[in-house]
Amino acid sequence: MRNILVYISLLLGIQLYGQKNVAEILIEKGYGTNTRAIIIANEDYQSYANVYVENEELAINQAERFQQMLIKKLGVLPENIQFYPDAVNTNIKLAVAKLQRTIPANSNLIFYYRGKTYTDNVTGEIYLVPVDVSDDETFYMLGLKDLCTRLNVINRNGTCIFIDALQGTKSGTKCIIDDGFTEGKVPLSLKNMSLYTLKYPKEAAETAQVPASGTKPEIIVTQPAGRKNETTESSVIITGKVISDCKINVISVNGQEAHFTDDGSFFARVTLTIGENIIGVEARNCAGWTRDFVIFNMSPGTPDAQYVSDSVQFAETNVLKESGKNFGVIIGISKYKDPIMPDLFYPVFDARKVRDAIVGNYTFSDHDVLLLENATRSRIIKTLDSLNNIITPKDNLLIFYAGHGSWDEKRSMGYWLPSDAASTVLDNWLMNSIITTYVSKSQARHTLVIADACFGGSIFRTRAFKPAEVKTLSDLYFKTSKKAMTSGDLTEVPDESIFIKSLIQLLVSNEEDYLSSEQLFFKIKPDVVNAADLIPQFGIIKNAGDQGGDFIFFRKR
Repeated sequence: MRNILVYISLLLGIQLYGQKNVAEILIEKGYGTNTRAIIIANEDYQSYANVYVENEELAINQAERFQQMLIKKLGVLPENIQFYPDAVNTNIKLAVAKLQRTIPANSNLIFYYRGKTYTDNVTGEIYLVPVDVSDDETFYMLGLKDLCTRLNVINRNGTCIFIDALQGTKSGTKCIIDDGFTEGKVPLSLKNMSLYTLKYPKEAAETAQVPASGTKPEIIVTQPAGRKNETTESSVIITGKVISDCKINVISVNGQEAHFTDDGSFFARVTLTIGENIIGVEARNCAGWTRDFVIFNMSPGTPDAQYVSDSVQFAETNVLKESGKNFGVIIGISKYKDPIMPDLFYPVFDARKVRDAIVGNYTFSDHDVLLLENATRSRIIKTLDSLNNIITPKDNLLIFYAGHGSWDEKRSMGYWLPSDAASTVLDNWLMNSIITTYVSKSQARHTLVIADACFGGSIFRTRAFKPAEVKTLSDLYFKTSKKAMTSGDLTEVPDESIFIKSLIQLLVSNEEDYLSSEQLFFKIKPDVVNAADLIPQFGIIKNAGDQGGDFIFFRKR
């Protein structure tokens, strides 16, 4: 298997409580093909907040796994499932109202929620928190009592409610889907309605409320040097250090978590808009929050003549003119020096096929695509560093990795395992934070990371990508993008990868002149989901300077 997963604490918690899994619960209650479902996955709270709000990492991912369980194990038809990622209050109410009009009389109903919950300290009432609500604005939240009342109106054969969150706190806890639920009491005397909440390990409950000690952190911004700054750049890098006498929990810049190391050093790339940009810098430790800010006044720069020329040409001829070069770093790791680490057969062959597919069919020059077979950690890092001296703001970069991966649940950290990675020593493991740091600092206009291994939840601003408003091809190409695509979530992926097989087949068979990474992902995702118990992921790499563009594969003419 390509993924070595560190799930020990969660597995121990589930064994301690010995719950039935979700499928067993529903089958016992007679839920099957006659079921209708509403699935709410609230993850990206940061995009709606002016200050830092923790995202619910993996919310969309776990909700997708719940959806696949309903389809594959209960036989629920996909068209009978309403799936709402990052829902606001009205989304939930409208979903219930829509179902009320359409649900047949003999149907069962499932409501699943993954996201933040809030408990009122005075009334004790539990609320589901929409993505556009923070703090204690209960007026804009959806109370559990209100939800049960609304669902009871459309109750047919029976209703099951699953609340997949750590109740009583503002942040949920990670769990392995299909496990960890316990039956609770419905907050109202409603007929034929069952409520299940996440049963979490004692460790999570005991550490949910840590008494404050020490002093609040001190924030030192080193770049830029001044409080107020003038610029014509569309994005800037902010660096600094947080001094703390206890563990640093969060460092955020502009409302999103920054890249930071154990000693408190941090950096983040921030996208600016024309006019005044007030960039908040926040840090939290065991004693609480400290907040600071810097200001950038962005004035319009002189338009790039080549940019204007190319945009006009595309508008007139519908032919997009490519500028800059396409670089590729293609990594395949099959052989490991540590005898305890199992060797793999396919990754090196997959890497060769990917290289052949992009060089043979798209505008990648042979000498600009570097194939690293069974590379060490040092060689991978040196290769990426060397490209920093070559890549210009008009160039594009594709990074591909196939090999063993690891996910450390406790640290929320993903790793790639180079050929010199040892099974018991982490020195040569390649942290995903190193890759995201490189992507953030790279000058490349577009960077796309494709990983056929567990890459970890912290890479994405959100765990699953939702197509945004329709943009022209020139918008996608000329606006900066920093995106990643992975073969699965946190589950193991097989040595022989259906993800890579589908990826290569589509790259070779594609006849379109222009293929965006978004189009590529959504064309191969159904094949992977249907053929294996995997849910590929696609998203924006957070704090890397993504401006809404996309990596475009230009087919050779």
